[in-house]
Amino acid sequence: MKRLHRYILRAFVGPWLITFLLCVFILLMQFLWRYIDDLVGKGLDLSIILELMFYASFSLVPLALPLSGLLASIMAMGKFGETNELFAMKSGGVSLYRIMQPLVVFNLVVSVVAFLFSNNLMPYTNLKMRSLLFGIQQQRPEVIIQNGIFVEPADDICIKVDSKNHTNNELNGVLIYDHRSSSTPNNVTMAANGNLLITEDNSMMILELRNGTRHEDVKGGKYQHQSSKFERQVTYLELDATGIDKNNEEFFKGGYEMLDNNQLNFTIDSLNEALSMREQEICGNFKRFQIFKGINGVYDGSGSYSASRTTPISIEATDDKSVADKVRVDSLCAKMNSSQRSAMLEYAVNYSRSAKTYIDIVSDELIGTRRWIVRHEMEWYRKYALSVACLLFCLIGIPLGSIIRKGGFGLSVVVSVFIFLMYYIISTTVESTVKELVVPAGWGMWLSTLLLLPLGIYLVISVSNDSLRLNPRVMNKILNIFKRKKIKDENEDE
Repeated sequence: MKRLHRYILRAFVGPWLITFLLCVFILLMQFLWRYIDDLVGKGLDLSIILELMFYASFSLVPLALPLSGLLASIMAMGKFGETNELFAMKSGGVSLYRIMQPLVVFNLVVSVVAFLFSNNLMPYTNLKMRSLLFGIQQQRPEVIIQNGIFVEPADDICIKVDSKNHTNNELNGVLIYDHRSSSTPNNVTMAANGNLLITEDNSMMILELRNGTRHEDVKGGKYQHQSSKFERQVTYLELDATGIDKNNEEFFKGGYEMLDNNQLNFTIDSLNEALSMREQEICGNFKRFQIFKGINGVYDGSGSYSASRTTPISIEATDDKSVADKVRVDSLCAKMNSSQRSAMLEYAVNYSRSAKTYIDIVSDELIGTRRWIVRHEMEWYRKYALSVACLLFCLIGIPLGSIIRKGGFGLSVVVSVFIFLMYYIISTTVESTVKELVVPAGWGMWLSTLLLLPLGIYLVISVSNDSLRLNPRVMNKILNIFKRKKIKDENEDE
């Protein structure tokens, strides 16, 4: 490796590592904000939260790598341009392609590593994260108690509260249905307010109720129903297991996010085969029980129809059209009286409605299966698309940094975030159409890359020929806008 290449790599790797960690942190904060209701104020151990963040950060790596490569490329080349080192390299006969070579090779290696990471390690981390998150959501009964909703924290116990304070678990408007006792199957408790506590070993839930009434059925007594009022009542509920269950991975192993590409290929082939068999079955059932239901014959589902011995019409057709030709509907109707024709038409209308209902039901079933197949195809293409995006953003960032000629996080962050938002918005929009079966999964997952690839090629060719430059006056105006805004904010703070 030449000394110049080592120098360029050292200038790039430092910002790349910093921006990569920063991108993972920002995406992790977005993840925590998404699940903030499931994590905050629920008595979780710090080790559980850290474990969840560890797995979540690994699942965000494939998305953070392209953005960090783009930002680091702009920062590194912008610094070279700001210190006139880029001008010195070109003056020494080094072309932009030679300057780009170490950065392209580095990002090519990053792309390969990103694919291997997405294909081999990320399914495992996704499985661990989903399993742990599900365990957190289910691990404490006071978590599932929500305002105005009946929940079952223990067997044969239903609880509803009008309002709940998540800070101290104070309850208002408590309604409890207790069906644990066989002697008193209907036991209803209502309280104006109360409090909920969990023992340290998570084996008991303690409900302290105040200012309420208790209604219960009585078997074998003088009265079949009795009521009582209380100022304070403490109810103990034995809980089978309220700790976090980390052994629920079997529920999520079949998810498309937990499979590598080989497993995805196998699953997609199996689903397509099952879908094809189901379509043939539906087609055969429709012909057998819908189209030829009124003909006294036997339809074998393969397109041929054989008449039974009791049929008054001789049918020896081999396909559906010839069967319809053999049955002369007009001549049959001519032999009927008015009441028979009315009955026949009424039967035909009801029969058509039944056929339409059957079509609607099976079409929804088939669409749901196709959407599930598309989800697997999208995940298969996503691993390749995000890996190639690392190299694509490098090709875009290097010429942009040469044009901007400003190092640091200022303008580099603005430009890189703008380009990445373009990529992300296009990807998200097209993915929505793919999920609705409008666009094929391959085109949908690669469209954002195909749209930005010409931009990268154009920038590289233009900058290498010095045909695309940013006017210094325009650059100063852009920087002055940010400086004025910063000064204005400081004056408002004072």
